[in-house]
Amino acid sequence: MKNQLYLKENEINQLKLKIKNNNTKDNYFKLDDIMVINFTSTDSSINYGIKCVVTDTFAEVEEKLYQIYDEFRNTNNMFTIKGRTILRFKNLKENNIRDGDKVLLFRIE
Repeated sequence: MKNQLYLKENEINQLKLKIKNNNTKDNYFKLDDIMVINFTSTDSSINYGIKCVVTDTFAEVEEKLYQIYDEFRNTNNMFTIKGRTILRFKNLKENNIRDGDKVLLFRIE
Protein backbone atom coordinates (compact mmCIF):
# COMPACT_ATOMS: atom_id res chain seq x y z
CA MET A 1 0.00 0.00 0.00
CA LYS A 2 2.87 2.39 0.83
CA ASN A 3 4.48 1.48 -2.49
CA GLN A 4 1.25 2.25 -4.39
CA LEU A 5 0.97 5.61 -2.59
CA TYR A 6 4.61 6.38 -3.40
CA LEU A 7 4.04 5.56 -7.09
CA LYS A 8 0.94 7.78 -7.23
CA GLU A 9 2.75 10.68 -5.53
CA ASN A 10 5.65 10.28 -7.94
CA GLU A 11 3.23 10.30 -10.89
CA ILE A 12 1.56 13.47 -9.59
CA ASN A 13 4.93 15.16 -9.14
CA GLN A 14 5.90 14.25 -12.71
CA LEU A 15 2.61 15.66 -14.00
CA LYS A 16 3.12 18.86 -12.00
CA LEU A 17 6.60 19.25 -13.47
CA LYS A 18 5.29 18.59 -16.98
CA ILE A 19 2.56 21.22 -16.55
CA LYS A 20 5.00 23.73 -15.05
CA ASN A 21 7.37 23.30 -17.99
CA ASN A 22 4.57 23.59 -20.55
CA ASN A 23 3.60 27.27 -20.70
CA THR A 24 1.22 26.94 -23.66
CA LYS A 25 -2.50 27.67 -23.75
CA ASP A 26 -3.15 23.90 -23.58
CA ASN A 27 -2.91 23.92 -19.78
CA TYR A 28 -6.42 23.38 -18.48
CA PHE A 29 -5.79 22.86 -14.77
CA LYS A 30 -3.89 24.62 -12.05
CA LEU A 31 -1.53 22.44 -10.05
CA ASP A 32 -3.78 22.85 -7.01
CA ASP A 33 -6.69 21.33 -8.97
CA ILE A 34 -4.99 17.94 -9.40
CA MET A 35 -5.59 15.40 -6.65
CA VAL A 36 -5.69 11.74 -5.67
CA ILE A 37 -8.68 10.28 -3.84
CA ASN A 38 -8.10 7.06 -1.90
CA PHE A 39 -10.89 4.51 -2.09
CA THR A 40 -11.41 1.72 0.42
CA SER A 41 -14.29 -0.71 0.71
CA THR A 42 -15.85 -2.03 3.89
CA ASP A 43 -14.82 -5.58 2.95
CA SER A 44 -11.22 -4.39 2.31
CA SER A 45 -11.24 -5.66 -1.29
CA ILE A 46 -10.59 -2.11 -2.56
CA ASN A 47 -7.69 0.05 -1.47
CA TYR A 48 -6.79 2.26 -4.42
CA GLY A 49 -6.00 5.88 -5.29
CA ILE A 50 -7.68 7.56 -8.27
CA LYS A 51 -6.19 10.61 -10.01
CA CYS A 52 -8.68 13.39 -10.72
CA VAL A 53 -9.27 17.14 -10.72
CA VAL A 54 -11.58 19.23 -8.55
CA THR A 55 -13.98 19.87 -11.44
CA ASP A 56 -14.66 16.15 -12.03
CA THR A 57 -18.06 14.99 -10.89
CA PHE A 58 -17.94 12.19 -8.38
CA ALA A 59 -19.71 9.98 -10.95
CA GLU A 60 -16.73 10.44 -13.31
CA VAL A 61 -14.29 9.40 -10.58
CA GLU A 62 -16.57 6.48 -9.66
CA GLU A 63 -16.41 5.34 -13.30
CA LYS A 64 -12.59 5.36 -13.14
CA LEU A 65 -12.84 3.12 -10.08
CA TYR A 66 -15.18 0.71 -11.87
CA GLN A 67 -12.78 0.48 -14.80
CA ILE A 68 -10.33 -1.12 -12.36
CA TYR A 69 -12.79 -2.94 -10.07
CA ASP A 70 -15.42 -3.99 -12.61
CA GLU A 71 -17.09 -6.42 -10.18
CA PHE A 72 -18.45 -3.42 -8.21
CA ARG A 73 -20.15 -1.92 -11.27
CA ASN A 74 -23.20 -4.18 -10.95
CA THR A 75 -23.73 -3.64 -7.24
CA ASN A 76 -25.59 -0.95 -5.37
CA ASN A 77 -22.89 1.19 -3.77
CA MET A 78 -22.87 4.17 -1.44
CA PHE A 79 -19.81 6.35 -0.88
CA THR A 80 -19.01 8.38 2.21
CA ILE A 81 -16.27 10.75 3.27
CA LYS A 82 -15.73 11.71 6.90
CA GLY A 83 -19.19 10.32 7.72
CA ARG A 84 -20.98 12.30 4.98
CA THR A 85 -22.69 10.73 1.97
CA ILE A 86 -21.18 11.85 -1.33
CA LEU A 87 -23.53 13.26 -3.95
CA ARG A 88 -22.63 11.56 -7.25
CA PHE A 89 -23.49 14.35 -9.68
CA LYS A 90 -21.79 17.16 -7.80
CA ASN A 91 -18.15 17.85 -8.50
CA LEU A 92 -15.39 17.08 -6.02
CA LYS A 93 -15.13 20.68 -4.85
CA GLU A 94 -18.89 20.85 -4.20
CA ASN A 95 -18.63 17.57 -2.26
CA ASN A 96 -15.80 19.13 -0.22
CA ILE A 97 -13.38 16.37 -1.25
CA ARG A 98 -9.71 17.25 -1.02
CA ASP A 99 -6.42 15.76 -2.16
CA GLY A 100 -5.58 12.62 -0.20
CA ASP A 101 -9.06 12.18 1.30
CA LYS A 102 -10.27 8.65 1.98
CA VAL A 103 -13.59 7.64 0.48
CA LEU A 104 -15.35 4.60 1.92
CA LEU A 105 -17.40 2.37 -0.39
CA PHE A 106 -20.37 0.54 1.15
CA ARG A 107 -22.00 -2.29 -0.81
CA ILE A 108 -25.73 -2.11 -0.19
CA GLU A 109 -27.32 -5.54 -0.51
